[in-house]
Amino acid sequence: MLVQRMKTAFALALVTLVLAAAAPAALAAAGPQDAALLLSLPHSYQVFQRDENDRGVILVAGRAVGLGTHLEVRWGNEPWVPLTCRPDGAFALRLGARAAGQATLQVRSASRHDVVISRQYVGIGDIYVVAGQSNASGRGTSPNWYTSPVFRAALYGNDDRWKELNDPVDSVVGQVDPVSADPQAGGSVWPLLATELMAAENVPVAFVPCAKGTTPIWRWEENPAAPHSRDTLYGSMLRRVRAVGGRVRAVLFWQGEADARRFTSEQVYAAALRRLAAAVAQDCGAPLVAAQIGDYDARRYTPKGINGIRLAQQEAWRAGWALAGPALYDIDLHGRSHFKTWDDELVAAHRWAAAVLAVVLRRKVPAAPRLRRARYDGGLTVTLRFDCDGGSLRPGEAGGLVLRSAGDLLQVTASVTATDTVTLLLAAPAPPPLTVSLGSGRDAAGRLVPAESSLWALPAELFVDAPVVTPAD
Repeated sequence: MLVQRMKTAFALALVTLVLAAAAPAALAAAGPQDAALLLSLPHSYQVFQRDENDRGVILVAGRAVGLGTHLEVRWGNEPWVPLTCRPDGAFALRLGARAAGQATLQVRSASRHDVVISRQYVGIGDIYVVAGQSNASGRGTSPNWYTSPVFRAALYGNDDRWKELNDPVDSVVGQVDPVSADPQAGGSVWPLLATELMAAENVPVAFVPCAKGTTPIWRWEENPAAPHSRDTLYGSMLRRVRAVGGRVRAVLFWQGEADARRFTSEQVYAAALRRLAAAVAQDCGAPLVAAQIGDYDARRYTPKGINGIRLAQQEAWRAGWALAGPALYDIDLHGRSHFKTWDDELVAAHRWAAAVLAVVLRRKVPAAPRLRRARYDGGLTVTLRFDCDGGSLRPGEAGGLVLRSAGDLLQVTASVTATDTVTLLLAAPAPPPLTVSLGSGRDAAGRLVPAESSLWALPAELFVDAPVVTPAD
């Protein structure tokens, strides 16, 4: 059923685009005064979503004036393909089963090869929708750039135009849907993520910004009375998915700070995230990848509010409602909730890349370590065992861990003592019950937390007040 919905959406998008092609368009290329070619599809920098076989369809549409009915089209260095116009000169073609890549597309008259029109950097690759609030929109103090020796990364901007990917990705210049207008948009992680994904996958990527700062999760829910209304964040996002062809690789959702500040409960947030992910899967034929919120301003947020949202996001990962995005609790934003510096954005982008490669593209990426059990020997040692998915913990110190006895904070030193073990040493024996936390509030911000030992260095999944088994138990 999902595949059928995706095919139907793609077919509807094609019909819409072909009809648009038949309408008057700006003169794109001309020979003599009585002969011209007008091309409404594709656009330069446009990306068409590849399928599971790394192939895709390029939509070609436009009008020929004074050139008869016989044209030719080619993508890159492929042989020319015949293209027949309707009597009124309009033409539309699905240039299908092309391998992922990026090249110039050309259309020319079959009889007059000097009358030709081209579009540069037309690609078959991956399209990612960006949704959520301010960190998704971008609040970096400086713009970021992508790098690739092979591809040009693309952006379907808020002005409904295809262009090269540049910050601010979420620019309000020419904004079509005011519901998501974000005049504070600045530098973002998305060009940095584009660099990693294009290098890893060897295909071009494109981003579709739909985020809006300060929005709680209920603002992202579908309005049953008007599910496609462009006056809602969800409806506007759907409109843009249709505009880029009806198929995208994933929706990258980075949100939750607004709910943490409002003390949205863990249960309420998890239920809302589940509904959103289900709606995205049904309407977009794509998964929702949910990031876990990171550091925060202690003057406006509390550990309780932050922990509730982080745990709800982690619950959605484990239940499979949403795919696991990056964990960010250990990145020290110095009492801010925004990723502003290049160093912080680079780490966030690296973790986004690990998440997308692992859960969306199914590439081999180590899993984050997960606490299996915690034991106290009754003396001076608490032992934490982790599931490492066949890998191992990074050796050395293990910061960000908090041990409590009957609610009172205990002073401990922690280090990795085996491939799956962290040992906490107490200054004196402690009465039970004991609990241990990792990543609660700001406890782990800027700390060298337990992490897997690959170059990804993914931090362990957080836990809050996990019970420690004692000898009495």
